[in-house]
Amino acid sequence: MDDRTRFYIEREYGFSLESFPSTGITLRESPARRDEPGNRMVITRMGQGVLATGIPRVIRAIALVIRAMGMWELFSPVGVADLRRALRPEESETLGEGFHYTVGNEKRLRPVKFAHTTVRLLEPDAPPDEDDLVAAPQRLPPGQDFVPAFAVYQDDKQVASSGIRWKSPGFVEIGVSTHEDYRGRGYGLAVVASAIYWILAQGAVAYYPVAPSNVPSVRIARRLGFSLTWQEIYA
Repeated sequence: MDDRTRFYIEREYGFSLESFPSTGITLRESPARRDEPGNRMVITRMGQGVLATGIPRVIRAIALVIRAMGMWELFSPVGVADLRRALRPEESETLGEGFHYTVGNEKRLRPVKFAHTTVRLLEPDAPPDEDDLVAAPQRLPPGQDFVPAFAVYQDDKQVASSGIRWKSPGFVEIGVSTHEDYRGRGYGLAVVASAIYWILAQGAVAYYPVAPSNVPSVRIARRLGFSLTWQEIYA
């Protein structure tokens, strides 16, 4: 695994990848988990191993479900449904799933032709040396996460755009939005591809998290050559 990706995962998830199980499912408490939506429990699958981390109360609640299932059952509609039943109502409401795609060099990218010209929206290039700095050299106002990166304009309006945010000095997340009247025409593919090339030029890894149910976004990741690095269930 790329060292830049390793650094982000270990810091974000609160465990060393050397301790990640090579096979099977391991369940344990983690100091990185907090009693807040989306962070009380994170079940991470990489390769043939699964690590379920959580706050003590949630770990106790899901222990029977985890120990009764194999990895493939756990990451299936049955596993998600049983986890939802084991959690408190306020926790089950925030239960979600994510695919986490990464690409760290241009050799991994697939050449894709698209007919749309992207417009760069980024501030002057200035990679951060702290996590709370982004592509722009100034700090963002509170509550603003993504910096606009690239856009496509048609019919005198912006029909698709990508944004970026630095998750760590060598790891940059991409978000994408396409106007509903212009979906399925390759606009999202164009702005994500442009963001990837910019990120790689900064010496960073491009990171693209997607909900498995978001089929168009999953197709963008697959078309561009992203690797599915890890998968998670969270609550």
